[in-house]
Amino acid sequence: MNLAKPDVWVEIDLSALRHNASAVKQSLPSGVALMAVVKGNGFGHSYVEPAKAFVAAGAAMLGVTRLEEALELRNGGVTAPILLLAPIQADNAAIAIENDLICAVDSLPLATALSEASAGTGVKAKIHIKVDTGMGRLGVLPDETPGLVREIASLKNVDIAGIFTHFATATEKNLAPAEKQLQKFGDVVRALKSAGLPVGIVHAANSAATLRMPAAHLDMVRVGTLLYGQYPAAYLPKTIDLRPTWRLKARLCSVREVPTGTRIGYGGEYVTQRKTRIGVCPIGFADGFTMIPEGPFYRLSPLGFFARKRKRSLTVTIHNRYAPVLGRVSMQLTVVDLTDIPKAQPGDEVIVPALRLATNPHIPRVYLETF
Repeated sequence: MNLAKPDVWVEIDLSALRHNASAVKQSLPSGVALMAVVKGNGFGHSYVEPAKAFVAAGAAMLGVTRLEEALELRNGGVTAPILLLAPIQADNAAIAIENDLICAVDSLPLATALSEASAGTGVKAKIHIKVDTGMGRLGVLPDETPGLVREIASLKNVDIAGIFTHFATATEKNLAPAEKQLQKFGDVVRALKSAGLPVGIVHAANSAATLRMPAAHLDMVRVGTLLYGQYPAAYLPKTIDLRPTWRLKARLCSVREVPTGTRIGYGGEYVTQRKTRIGVCPIGFADGFTMIPEGPFYRLSPLGFFARKRKRSLTVTIHNRYAPVLGRVSMQLTVVDLTDIPKAQPGDEVIVPALRLATNPHIPRVYLETF
């Protein structure tokens, strides 16, 4: 059922998504492909429509973490190549092959399972070898990579279509560790080629490395954050023209006046100092509101983090004016001060700041050609 006026929704600008993908692609040297990363519910944008927008703008491949994410794309009609960035369960090998998915592999047992699942299908399982050059999370170690690739290359039904690594510190001001990772990865690739072993598409750069490490562009870059209109770190130079793509909205569900001395919300922590016109928005921490203030401060020490959190001031935007939040944000209701916004009425739109990835994925996404 389509509601005449939804209480809470996310607006997504498809034209901005296409613009950002095109801008990133144009910033790359000729011959370098773009993988659009749409993991994590498309960084809060959902999966299918953003993926289609990126492909239309020139993305050669899509990247997700889990098999379920890739299947949502396939079920939504997305036919572009999709790389699963994390190894799947071996029991799901046949499903990955049936859906023409490319699997990240860092072990012989998974490669063997994919080869066996491909037997009799007339197609080979496409895989990309994941190399751990310093992230310490997934991947085969550099000195073990040639042996693993040699064993996988001997399997009948496997196509080594690529090899990749992931940077741990490309957003940090000191690029030396990331450059060391790139050197290790380059050594691995050269060793494989010298031994006559397949490597396929070679890729390493995430959004930060795409901006800061031209030598890491290789055959393809894997970009997520930039496509959604954000830079991976505030201090990075704004060298690409990015457009905002996302905004969380709600509607005022109640507006009324309360007298001086009224306690607002759980705990009664806020007390009105004047006759106050309050509005209530049907949105709260279950939806992801109040998550954003912590986002910019996650690198602080615990003491600094809580000091900044204590002093923060939450606001929403109504009629292009800031409305302060009064009292605690509860699970699905938030009280705001409308005293200085006299035109605000029930049903009016409220723009709510929120961290995209923390925003409830069940909130409807509304796709527009432009905001």
